[in-house]
Amino acid sequence: MNGHLRIPPRGVSAIVADVRTWGSYGLETGAVLLTSPGDDAVGVVALAGTSGVIRRPGLFVLTHKVIDTLFTYAEDRGLQARAQVHSHRGRAFLSKTDREGNIRLPGFIASVVPRFQAPSDRLEDWGWWTFARGDWEPTACGQVDHDAADATVVTVDAEGIDEH
Repeated sequence: MNGHLRIPPRGVSAIVADVRTWGSYGLETGAVLLTSPGDDAVGVVALAGTSGVIRRPGLFVLTHKVIDTLFTYAEDRGLQARAQVHSHRGRAFLSKTDREGNIRLPGFIASVVPRFQAPSDRLEDWGWWTFARGDWEPTACGQVDHDAADATVVTVDAEGIDEH
């Protein structure tokens, strides 16, 4: 592991398309990226569905039921949640809500896709932070991995998981 998440192009495209769709309604959205333990290659991109997902202008929350559904899916497949990506209307930054409400485990990565109505597919345009030493620290941006196998894209919500 080098700390740079490697995301297959299909995964990046799915995130950007989902951000653009929800952004057209003026709402934030997000996804959780799953990897095998000890690996930086993203194998599953779990886009947020609707049931148990709270979206308001300036707020995006996955409820406990959604998190439980996702973590059970990951555990059953020998995967782990490595990062949460979500969108903002404007610039890429971590709000107080982001800093306090995100998964706060050492090594967990948070990324923000800015300008949700016209999101960039360039990962260097996104904001990237890693939780370390009790706080969020700027970190290396993810990389598009053109040599990787396609990521599995799923939608997760309180009703379950739907594979695309």
